[in-house]
Amino acid sequence: MKTVILRVETLKLMKKRQKLFGTAGIRGPYGIKVTAELVISISQVLVDQYNGEGFLVAHDARTSSEALSQSACSAISLAGGRVYSVGLCTFPVIANLTRDKKHSVAIYITASHNPPQDNGIKVLRNGREFVREEQEKLESELEKRSIKKKLFNYVSWDKILPQYKITDANENYSKRIIKKLDFQGDGKKVILDCANGPMSDLAPKLLSKLGFQVTTINSHIDGHFPGRLAEPSPANLGTLVELCRENKTMGVAFDGDGDRIAVIDESGEFVELSRMNALLATFAIEEEGPGNIVVSIDSSTTIDKTVDKIGATTIRTNLGELHGKINELTKKNEKVTFAAEPWKPIFPSWGFWIDGLFALVKLLKVITSRKTTVTDIMKDIPNHIAERKAYIVDSKDVITIFEKCKEKLIERMKNQEGRELTIDGLRYDLNDGTWILIRKSGTEPKIRIYYESPTMERFKWVEQIVKKLEDIIMKK
Repeated sequence: MKTVILRVETLKLMKKRQKLFGTAGIRGPYGIKVTAELVISISQVLVDQYNGEGFLVAHDARTSSEALSQSACSAISLAGGRVYSVGLCTFPVIANLTRDKKHSVAIYITASHNPPQDNGIKVLRNGREFVREEQEKLESELEKRSIKKKLFNYVSWDKILPQYKITDANENYSKRIIKKLDFQGDGKKVILDCANGPMSDLAPKLLSKLGFQVTTINSHIDGHFPGRLAEPSPANLGTLVELCRENKTMGVAFDGDGDRIAVIDESGEFVELSRMNALLATFAIEEEGPGNIVVSIDSSTTIDKTVDKIGATTIRTNLGELHGKINELTKKNEKVTFAAEPWKPIFPSWGFWIDGLFALVKLLKVITSRKTTVTDIMKDIPNHIAERKAYIVDSKDVITIFEKCKEKLIERMKNQEGRELTIDGLRYDLNDGTWILIRKSGTEPKIRIYYESPTMERFKWVEQIVKKLEDIIMKK
């Protein structure tokens, strides 16, 4: 097995143009960064770029999402595009629809796991999110459009096309999963935490059809996220963890738009994200044979250790660049068997989009066929001690704080044996399996620190370094 480190050059943008796309689409405060004007401009530019194609429009459950999606529908129609309105749905459902050439481009209004006051825009084509080159081209066209100071471009009245509504998107998606995985559940109990988002309707119905006993929490749709914050991190899943522990039942949590997945085992333990991806990668390799396993810079070395045993090649890339790397490899006729960021699995044989629900059903199929449990099936995956932390900072101070933290980390690591990775933030992989990464969030004003070690002694050592970095972040 060889590990390939992808070195991505810094995106060169015109000085006067503000970069819109982060690591996962466009996100920010509703009414400030993410506005109806922005949605309209993007929608009309897409009509110009993909003239003659149908455009899907859908949204998550945030309070501002439906209105923003209506802005997209209007803008597309008035520019002469054909609208296929889906309404409220999950990200995997809209991604699945873009496989159809009739409507291969999609605008999805969502801020994923961000707070409820935020919103965002994801743009998809042919079963995947826009890659860097497509994002850059869209941003360039938006810049040209802004100079004209004209919000709407209108076609003549007789060129406006009828809008279509798609009402069976969930049903078609579910049918495709059932046909693809082709198994029947054994009545196993599963607790689903649906984050008050659109997965509340889709996931329980699908698992019930497959023969599982489903209990749900936070499954009434509410854009205020009254049950918990939308990010399915351990800190936000206390109720689910307790229920799994009390009932000795596996649990699954989704995020605000349904692409992310977090798993709780039958003892109430949160399954570390990279360990779950390592397990899912083995499923893909067992079914399709070895190939490239593409993972993000913040992924654990447990993935490398796991796939090494079965002959796969691990490639690391920038956070948010999975689609671009998959696209690059497939154009070269190189096989991509599995790809993932923490929480975010991609099975290319199913689709080039992140799909937590497909991953869950895949996991349930294996557990059912082997008559096992999440707890038992995870025993073969290396279990390191890991922590993922995020710190909210003033947006104007992000770069300064990040650079100071980098300097401190470089100083503390100068006598350690290992390698330095600088493709997305700063990461040190030490020879004993300990690693630490510090990076700026691409979607929020946050500094993120991830670290891990195979032993408690070394974990405590790296934790002391993190405390020094925290002093800089908190300006102590």
